Amino acid sequence: MSERSHARAAALPEPHPFKPLNVVGVSPHADDAEYGAGCLLAAYAAAGHRVTITLMTGVDEVRTAEAKAAAVALGADLVADPSGHDGSLDVTRARVTWLEEHVDTADVVFAPHPDDTHQDHRATSAIVRAALRRSGVSLCWYRTPSSGQSFTPTAFHPVTEHLARVRQRAIELHRSQADRPYLQQDHLALKDAWFGWLSGHPAVEPFEVVRQRLTPPPVAAVPTGRC
Repeated sequence: MSERSHARAAALPEPHPFKPLNVVGVSPHADDAEYGAGCLLAAYAAAGHRVTITLMTGVDEVRTAEAKAAAVALGADLVADPSGHDGSLDVTRARVTWLEEHVDTADVVFAPHPDDTHQDHRATSAIVRAALRRSGVSLCWYRTPSSGQSFTPTAFHPVTEHLARVRQRAIELHRSQADRPYLQQDHLALKDAWFGWLSGHPAVEPFEVVRQRLTPPPVAAVPTGRC
């Protein structure tokens, strides 16, 4: 390497070490996070980021066990609120405190949109907003089968064939829900294609960005002399 090349290399900034993100997907029920953000969560995990699914209704041992297996299939961890009942999830101080502990160090949180016909989904959105009320964490809503018309996606993540297979494998591990029409592969493919058409892509998962925390780019070194 010439002296000029050495001088140019010395002027470049040191490469920054990879810092994995802490990604949290909040799921009212076992299977909601997979339905709404399964491909994106799997992509984060495959890229080396830490992914955790927080299940708000962890009373049912069978469904919680299925959710844990599905999380592993995505490359994620699972934590479950043992007090949450499917169908009667309430917004309580205790649940907000529980979730605060699991999103305290998060970089980005994904949760169901607040406009939803399912009461547990609405309660989960309210718990998330309360838990993040003093936080600058990035927050995005994902779509569920019961999301209302006010869900307005502003960000889209491509669904590749590989990611679709990973998501489907995770969903198939929810064996107790195998008869749910919205968990069938043809429904998921149609959803991906519909929102893909809206966004100009072949297939996507849609998200509504509530807030996004931006970080400044690294400052380039100022050359000390002419090269």
